Amino acid sequence: MRILLYSGKGGVGKTSLSAATAVRSAELGRKTLVVSTDAAHSLADALDASVGSEPTRIAQNLDALEIDVNRELESHWGVIHEWLTRFMTFRGVADAVAEEMAILPGMEELFSLLRVKRFADRGEYDVIIVDCAPTGETVRMLGVPEVLNFYFQRIFPIQRTAMKSVRPVAKHITDLPLPEDAVFGAVQALYREMEGMGPLMRDVKTSSIRLVLNPERMVIKESQRLHTYLGLFAFPVDCVIANRVLPKEARSAYFDGWFDIQRKHLAFAREAFDPLPFLEARLFDREMVGVTLLGEMARAVFGETDPTAVLYEDRPMEVKKEGRGYALYLRLPFAEKDRIQVFTEGDELVVQVDNQRRNIVLPRTLTTRRLTGAAFQDRRLRVGFGEKEEHGKGG
Repeated sequence: MRILLYSGKGGVGKTSLSAATAVRSAELGRKTLVVSTDAAHSLADALDASVGSEPTRIAQNLDALEIDVNRELESHWGVIHEWLTRFMTFRGVADAVAEEMAILPGMEELFSLLRVKRFADRGEYDVIIVDCAPTGETVRMLGVPEVLNFYFQRIFPIQRTAMKSVRPVAKHITDLPLPEDAVFGAVQALYREMEGMGPLMRDVKTSSIRLVLNPERMVIKESQRLHTYLGLFAFPVDCVIANRVLPKEARSAYFDGWFDIQRKHLAFAREAFDPLPFLEARLFDREMVGVTLLGEMARAVFGETDPTAVLYEDRPMEVKKEGRGYALYLRLPFAEKDRIQVFTEGDELVVQVDNQRRNIVLPRTLTTRRLTGAAFQDRRLRVGFGEKEEHGKGG
């Protein structure tokens, strides 16, 4: 069983690469499902076929699905949403605002991922390929379960026990809408469904995230940040794919400048994401839509390599919680301790080995913390971050 998630900045071509990988997987004889979790679906356009909110047969061994976010929300969150809305309107929040606020950030993405997990649990498919929403939504989708698990394990049992005692008395002295057993039942059902999702998504043998980018400075920067966030949550990334790379056939006086720009950005991206496999998808001379052209695209990107294989198993960069601070671990296989320099520059961590310098875009979790030191052991650099720095104090 393999789960592949394609993620990256909006508009880089995740949908085409997801669909192309799915087509090639099906050609290799694996029962494959390609899923779109983006509210603005474009999977049907890429496949040039009608795709519904239930698995739709596209070709032999290939099904596609565009998740209906509203239906998933109603199914999992409807009872809870209704109570939260009533609670907020009672507190004076306008009805329309309360409706929106009762849907917590990341909920749509979470329920899309839960749908994927149900398919994985049932073992209906050999390969599930997920066309993720843009970067920010992907981070929320993968991070929300951690937050909700904390609430479900520590706060929910206490609140449910307290409500059993308080509700009979409270009904006589206040109109405040208190959560009924149906609300707690819905929360408990959601918690049970979420169990095991973290381990499933972090299992390097089962799940892999693939970063899609274009050879542009801003896109590469955002991809670096996404890679850092994925490290923060310990999700495995097994390759980077640069999409829409100009092929040599396109070289002309008009495009010469763009060739030089892309060449520099590609060289930078290869170094920045090393040792992750770095693949390229060229800019084709036509729209690559439909099963036939998507299969051609997949073969151009992956060659003879099985696109569903685990392309890389190690995590070159990880962020771990340690005591009251954090530590960022970075693989530097050929470095020597006395030739490494480490310092922060704005929201970036700068690591320099001899005359080679790497800028790592840090998540907000680390940019607000004090750098406490660095150590190099077993070919890994450990950079420590202490407690949060206080701003606005001092002379």
